[in-house]
Amino acid sequence: MEACAERGRKLRSICRRMYDENEDFSDVEEIVNVRGFSLEEKLESQSYNHSFVQRMDGKDFTYEYVQREALRTPLIFEVKDGLGIRMPDPDFTISEIKALVGSRRALDVMDVSTQKGTEMSMAQFVRYYETPEEERDKLFNVISLEFSHTKLESLIKRPTVVDLVDWVDNMWPPHLKKQQTESTNIITEMKYPKVQKYCLMSVKGCFTDFHIDFGGTSVWYHVFKGGKIFWLVPPTTHNLALYEDWVLSGKQSDVFLGDRADGCQRVELKQGYTFFIPSGWIHAVYTPEDTLVFGGNILHSFNIPMQLSIHEIENRTRVRSKFRYPFFYEMCWYVLERYVHCLTQHTHLTPQLCPDTTITETESKRSPAPESKLDVLDEDSCDTKSKGACLAADKPCSPQDGQTPTSAVPLSSDTALPQKHVPTNHSDEDSTTHPPEFPKSPCGSPRSEVSTRWTHLTEFELQGLQALVEKLEALPENKRCVPSNIEDPHALLEHMKVVLKEHAGDDPKMAVTGVPIVGWPKTAVKVRSYSVILKA
Repeated sequence: MEACAERGRKLRSICRRMYDENEDFSDVEEIVNVRGFSLEEKLESQSYNHSFVQRMDGKDFTYEYVQREALRTPLIFEVKDGLGIRMPDPDFTISEIKALVGSRRALDVMDVSTQKGTEMSMAQFVRYYETPEEERDKLFNVISLEFSHTKLESLIKRPTVVDLVDWVDNMWPPHLKKQQTESTNIITEMKYPKVQKYCLMSVKGCFTDFHIDFGGTSVWYHVFKGGKIFWLVPPTTHNLALYEDWVLSGKQSDVFLGDRADGCQRVELKQGYTFFIPSGWIHAVYTPEDTLVFGGNILHSFNIPMQLSIHEIENRTRVRSKFRYPFFYEMCWYVLERYVHCLTQHTHLTPQLCPDTTITETESKRSPAPESKLDVLDEDSCDTKSKGACLAADKPCSPQDGQTPTSAVPLSSDTALPQKHVPTNHSDEDSTTHPPEFPKSPCGSPRSEVSTRWTHLTEFELQGLQALVEKLEALPENKRCVPSNIEDPHALLEHMKVVLKEHAGDDPKMAVTGVPIVGWPKTAVKVRSYSVILKA
């Protein structure tokens, strides 16, 4: 039975074959992608000996570290102590994962030898995974099971710092995330960029060729069982150009990119290790034994230029939207809005109250309105024909698919309509003579009591926000993907320019406070009291 309908985010462009649960997997179409290099030789070679990765204690991975170092270096934590990570008990099995996400959950599975994808149910894949190694005729790899909004979610907690920097938690309107009910990544049901928690299930021998995680996302990656081997290539200008040419050549299987790159390091991740991969790093992955990994992808404010660069590479290499960070430009607009709001106490969101979001007095009782409807559109474009429908619905809009290179994969494996500038009562001549006036940035951190101290931004944030303004301003009107609840995108851009000018002289040292300055007000949580019975 052939089924080619799209179902969320996948590794490749796939025409899927559905299997009966008891069907033998040996009849999968045999079109072997013969490699032009020996993987065994790459595993043994001493050539990949650069020292890019830093080993670190979890207690040192703090928000202050992020402000100081900007998450540019790959990090390995040999134990999870101090990271704030929570994982299941050590005897947790793949069968229990099946019970928590559902035995009928559809999985996009990659046949490693053919580089073709197929769809299996969770029950089918678990049966395959539990088959003894010597009885497996194929190598199947699951690298895109996003399990937020399933029962598994409560057992997994990300590193604390990841929660503090992730744009999804700190920039995206929280009421939209709360409205998410679909546990799969069906794009038409997605209310927010649902890329925070993945489960990777790989059998011994799986290999994923060099790739960059979608949207320039950074990755947290915990080896729960088994092990992984990575080849890492830094995102220098030369290496990114080399990578882009390699993808466009269509001959990835002929060339091991690490041999041509300017620097490559091979690292081994053992069971219990936690890995952090920064934005833009090019990497390949090998699985030396049956392995379970939990991880996720994030965008953050400390390497925005790299995130934008990777997004542009995806545009030029025609990566399809289902392999990309969902609602990328919508997120960028929300980032500007949150920074402006938290630094000036002025909002550029529509004055509609959302009952699901706690509003503080400093927000002038204003919160984001529902998003616009998602339509499948050309990448980096927004369909103005559907504007009425978009404004009426409660979802974000998203760009459409293009062609997909085989390198676009999530997790190291693996829009709203344009809104025209609202005219003002002033003429164009007046606006050039009298620049718009915006509230000055108040003193103190917006996440704490307003004090007499000035809030300093790090140099990484300043550079990134400037790049973000320039990028959004340069986009054609029909490709801006402005969320419908941003009242006037032009005014927001101008206000951000004023804020950047005010903060141009910020002291980099005083910006390192260890305290986040941007986010949404936290919803009050009722704490239950429990009676504790003490035994004598």
